[in-house]
Amino acid sequence: MSDTPPASKPFGLFERMLALRYLRATRHGAGVSLITLIAYLGIMLSVATLIVVMSVMQGFRITLLDQLLGVNGHVFLQPAGNTLPEDEGYLARLEGVEGVTMAVPVLKVEAYAVNGELGQAPVYLQGVARDDLMKIEEVTGPRSLRRGSFDGYGQTDDGIALAWGVAAKLNARVGDYVTFVIARPRNTPFGTLPTTQNAYRIDAIFQIGNYEYDNLLVYMPLAQAQLFSGKKGQITEVEMRVESPIDIDQYLPAISEAAGPGVYIFDWRRRFQTFFNALGVERGLMRIILSMIIAIATLLIFSGLVMLVKDKNSDIAVLRTVGASSGSVMRIFLMTGGLIGVTGALSGVVLGTLLATNLGAIENYLCDSFSTCLFPPDIYYLEDVPSVFSFIEVGLVLAFTLTMSLIFSAIPAWRASRIDPVEALRYE
Repeated sequence: MSDTPPASKPFGLFERMLALRYLRATRHGAGVSLITLIAYLGIMLSVATLIVVMSVMQGFRITLLDQLLGVNGHVFLQPAGNTLPEDEGYLARLEGVEGVTMAVPVLKVEAYAVNGELGQAPVYLQGVARDDLMKIEEVTGPRSLRRGSFDGYGQTDDGIALAWGVAAKLNARVGDYVTFVIARPRNTPFGTLPTTQNAYRIDAIFQIGNYEYDNLLVYMPLAQAQLFSGKKGQITEVEMRVESPIDIDQYLPAISEAAGPGVYIFDWRRRFQTFFNALGVERGLMRIILSMIIAIATLLIFSGLVMLVKDKNSDIAVLRTVGASSGSVMRIFLMTGGLIGVTGALSGVVLGTLLATNLGAIENYLCDSFSTCLFPPDIYYLEDVPSVFSFIEVGLVLAFTLTMSLIFSAIPAWRASRIDPVEALRYE
């Protein structure tokens, strides 16, 4: 009886055994094994990097979007003359539009805050009525409130709420009086001064988690902001919030009809269009660049298999001589390359998942150890590293990696199957 390996099934035990054997180093093929190890590590690290980067960028986008849409409105109405119509039910009519949750008149004033010799900072005064501000959970909610309370906001003429970063710059605490200066000329016995200033008491200190907002925002009752800025009865805009800001288009026709003529209407996409467009382009480019790194890593499989096929010429000839088919030889080397890609990709997924889900703790440790933050909030606008793990993203990375691995394994495997055993054994 002859021992004929071709009797084994395609991708059977015999073929799998040889594929695994060819992954190990041999006396003459140590270089092949080294390339195999480098290919495995390259695929693992590139897959892990792609998963981490995509998770951070997705988390960055979602977190910023939540913060921007939480603090700001979703639809903005700018009335002619910066004054609301005389119709007393105008705001109620806007809030009556299906899907609209609130309509808030806001007066925005640029100012400069001074706390004696302790600190000073530019701020953005937001004049909002008490009832309207209490509806904004991102500002007045228990997760945002850091010091004091909003009980006195709007109940007195001088109570205000400061963002955490502004209070830190001013070295101010709850109960302190802070002076605000604005570019509004006023007449005095000594002539006309180019600025107006007034002192207000800090009732509450809040933190949104967005670096830019936490270092700029100050909330003041609407009536007091109008009085301080000399814009009695005026507003900057009406900020409207809807149930589903992502589907904003479905609300715009009804809002436009309820707002009437003489009102300029735009939504959050236009206000933050440049920012989110840049973020989307950056995310797409990063995906392309990192995918190219994966492709380069899988090219090492190609070079490793080419060297392996050359090293195993005589083995292939013997297999063909005893009856192994060309398809069997091709499957053996295809599995050899595929195993490198599969194990590298799966290891990369595990490593990338561990890094992506623990990125905040890792960043804090590195920041404390080296006194240099990898994710500075003054650049990225967020206090913590955002990371959103997406199974769809991981699936796409896996599919791309495995596809590239099979493509670069197929060519050397096909060449191995075409080796003529007579020519290969002629000089053996």
